[in-house]
Amino acid sequence: MKRVAWVLVLLAGCPAARGGVVPADLRDVERAGEGLVSTTFGDLASSHAPAWNRAATVLTILKEVWGRAKSGNARLPAASVARLDAAIAALETAIPARDQKAAVYAANEVGLSCPELFDFFKPDAPPEIIRMDAVYRQVGIDAHFGDLTAARKNASSLSTDWNNAKKAVSTRAPTCHRVGGTATVSGDIDLSLSNVNTALGSMDVLTIERESENGALEIDTLELLFDCPADTAAPASGLGAVCTSDAQCSAGEQCDLAWGTKGKCAPGVVNKIGTACSTTIDCGSDSRSACNTAAGDNYPGGYCFMEPCNDIDVCPPGATCVALGGEAAGCFSTCVRDADCR
Repeated sequence: MKRVAWVLVLLAGCPAARGGVVPADLRDVERAGEGLVSTTFGDLASSHAPAWNRAATVLTILKEVWGRAKSGNARLPAASVARLDAAIAALETAIPARDQKAAVYAANEVGLSCPELFDFFKPDAPPEIIRMDAVYRQVGIDAHFGDLTAARKNASSLSTDWNNAKKAVSTRAPTCHRVGGTATVSGDIDLSLSNVNTALGSMDVLTIERESENGALEIDTLELLFDCPADTAAPASGLGAVCTSDAQCSAGEQCDLAWGTKGKCAPGVVNKIGTACSTTIDCGSDSRSACNTAAGDNYPGGYCFMEPCNDIDVCPPGATCVALGGEAAGCFSTCVRDADCR
């Protein structure tokens, strides 16, 4: 559960929109790919035990959101489209056959296909950052299945992407302290890459897998960094601005007086946080809307939420900004008793 929030604009029947616009369905493609890695590969703590029934459900979601993403954006990069189509075809064979190795490789291929698809829309996060997320996982997958030659090649790719992205990260990091870990993330990645390369030299598979998981978490921090409001006082207008009435907020926002004598301008969309969902489009039109699915994220019936959130990217009235289990902070429905929850 995590993901970088982008402005949602779908231009049906038109060439794919650009300028920072990444459709919700395409964001869900990446989420589903990560969910498929989780359900087919598991993690070190579970001794890589697959959850095949959940994987089959996540594959159904992936096919749904990818179908809509393609039909709504006809000019996506052809090579990446073909790559993702091939990954889905491989998953359709591997998951019913319970072929873990084939399923895991195909699942991570979904994530490896996303950087160029995302870059077509020119989000703030450099494509190298999006790619490193999946390549970090790939290094651990390669090591687990005994392909250290591929692991070395992918580790080299990680180092190249990191060297190319470092300048953008070093420029952005000092402007944002609303995301935990941004002050140390560059050093953390340097260390994890060094540990991976040392472990590859000694063929220490366990360390490679552990650093693979650590690295993916560090990239999550970088993705949030590039969606973080700059370190400034409350904005004069728009989301997070101080207000006393709805009239002082931008179109589509409302003044949430729960902040005290002076409220803050908050999303004014129909609040679907906490409602059931299967994909993000079930959760409303706000650019931060997302769906934690039953199969991919273990939320029974699915759960609409918003991410990220902070003192500027505030939650709608009736929702609270919290971080659960080490995840990035998101907006969850406020409750005082069990009966308030589904």
